[in-house]
Amino acid sequence: MKKGSLAVKKRTVKKIVVKNATTKKPAKKTIKIATPKNNPKKSTVKPKSKSHQKTAPVNLQRENLKRDPLGHLLVGKMLREAGFSGGISTNADILTKYSTDESIFSIRPQVIIQPKHRRDVEIAVQVLKTEVKRFPTLSLTPRAAGTGLSGGSLTDSIVVDVTKHMCQIQDISTRKGLTTFTCEPGAMWKDVEKKLKKHKVYLPPYPASKDICTIGGAVANNSAGPDSLRFGHCADWVESLDVTLSDGKTYTIKPLTYREFKILIKKKNPYAQIAKEVFDIISKNEKAIQKAKPKTKKNSAGYPLWDVLNHPVASFKRGTGTFDLTRLISGSQGTIGVITSITMRTEPINNDTELIVIPVFDLLDIGKVVTKALEFNPINIEIFDAITFDLALKNPQFCSAHLGKIDCYKVLLAMYTTFHIRYARKTPNFTLLVTLDKSTLGTRTAKGVVKTLKQNHGKRARVVTNKPEKEMFWQIRRASYSLSKLQDVSKRPAAFLEDMTVPPENLSKFFVDVKKLLKKYSVTAAVHGHGGNGHLHFYPLLDFTSQVTPTLIEKMAEDFFTVAVKHNGNICGEHNDGIIRTPHLSKMFNKKTIDLFKQVEHLFDPLDIFNPGKKVNPRFDIKESLRKIN
Repeated sequence: MKKGSLAVKKRTVKKIVVKNATTKKPAKKTIKIATPKNNPKKSTVKPKSKSHQKTAPVNLQRENLKRDPLGHLLVGKMLREAGFSGGISTNADILTKYSTDESIFSIRPQVIIQPKHRRDVEIAVQVLKTEVKRFPTLSLTPRAAGTGLSGGSLTDSIVVDVTKHMCQIQDISTRKGLTTFTCEPGAMWKDVEKKLKKHKVYLPPYPASKDICTIGGAVANNSAGPDSLRFGHCADWVESLDVTLSDGKTYTIKPLTYREFKILIKKKNPYAQIAKEVFDIISKNEKAIQKAKPKTKKNSAGYPLWDVLNHPVASFKRGTGTFDLTRLISGSQGTIGVITSITMRTEPINNDTELIVIPVFDLLDIGKVVTKALEFNPINIEIFDAITFDLALKNPQFCSAHLGKIDCYKVLLAMYTTFHIRYARKTPNFTLLVTLDKSTLGTRTAKGVVKTLKQNHGKRARVVTNKPEKEMFWQIRRASYSLSKLQDVSKRPAAFLEDMTVPPENLSKFFVDVKKLLKKYSVTAAVHGHGGNGHLHFYPLLDFTSQVTPTLIEKMAEDFFTVAVKHNGNICGEHNDGIIRTPHLSKMFNKKTIDLFKQVEHLFDPLDIFNPGKKVNPRFDIKESLRKIN
């Protein structure tokens, strides 16, 4: 057995493959992991005699806890004895692989586990809820493909990797014209999308990372993408979730009518108790909760208590609307339970669309153009800046990864023709891509919309019908992040300012302030994002080998986040809080709201075993947790 592996009684050694989810295309590494000869199906962990007893809030103050390695050394043995059948590793090389994701952080875990199924997840939670009293530093952090940008999947304790075994697409069905699918959290988005395509449907909140992320990771992050302007986030498409709660049992959580809610809360289990107490919190603080709701359309910050009820409390009690805890679990980053199965709704694929491209040469026009375009109910309004366009012009290989030689040649020809002839070699400050569908255009035409836009600051707007040209604009937009890396290959695009959102009408003023701050800190950043939502992604190029970078990140985050809030925006549109934004949530929410978030987290996780330090009670020091390599 390799050094660092856990010794267990009566074991056999078999090889399993652990995916390295820290890179865009996960590599595979074969390691030896101890597994039991007889694979017990039932746990030997004894449940508490009383179901989910009320306890006073546990203040573990994890940031002050001294590292106690004994608990992590013993946890593998305890899991095996309880019947855990999946992979377990403490191999140094594997731990190093799981120390990073796509964020700017590096935190070394102590143990990696790969549950084979729901029962393994339940066993892990049951073991932890017992042993955390002896070993307070034990915790469980779910991890999928590791493509997150906020550090949400990083931990100094136990990683629960769901991508190895829990990746089955279990069901796709159509009833009364609605197609839904069910899958485990480790199912790759691209695999689900491929199967859905056969049914002529898709999942509208698809993120830009859909080729490399999982469904579970996207739901836990409450991800969104281009079509979120019309269709919203992942949470808006969740039908139901199977979630393992703090008692180590799994519950199916879905929207409930008032009658169903009343039946549930009579039961004696944690789900029932949580539902009752969350409802009480909302009832007692209804006005404050609604007032705390961010003004921007997109948000993944905090626990969205304002979305649990889709009608006022009084209306719900009269039988209107639903009570939906999936709204809290979607986007919770594994901090209040572990998702083991997901059922989501889909939307028919719409091939009857029109693309309007609007080059904006005057920075002060951008907000006005976007606001006007929104009047036509577009599916999306995507955006990329002059730096992105210039990088594409200078790096023609950007399209070769996704297109064949002939198609790539056509895209490049369209790009250079557009720049040299149509734009007279002058790069627009921003390029807007507006997608309209004919069903919402009604009696209007795309050319009619263009005419209106030209009269309202979109002077160069036009309908693009040529396929290579349409593909060219979308290829540049999709390649924005990878293109940003090419500005200086000796540095790394730093994901910590990339999720700010402001009301679209404030975009111009916000951009002006952003440019001032970039100049102040002498950094460059290519900008892209979801213009219709006023949601921007930009990644300053920083050298993580430099000793001044931690202080620079700290100061920049403070200044940029303050500017976003100044323009009635927020700091967290779709990439979630994680390590980077959790300490800054007080900029968006008052103390009362943050206290309500803490109450909710404690209701679900009284022993603080689920991914501590994210969403509430930040414990990872941002400067000390930064990666040291580019």
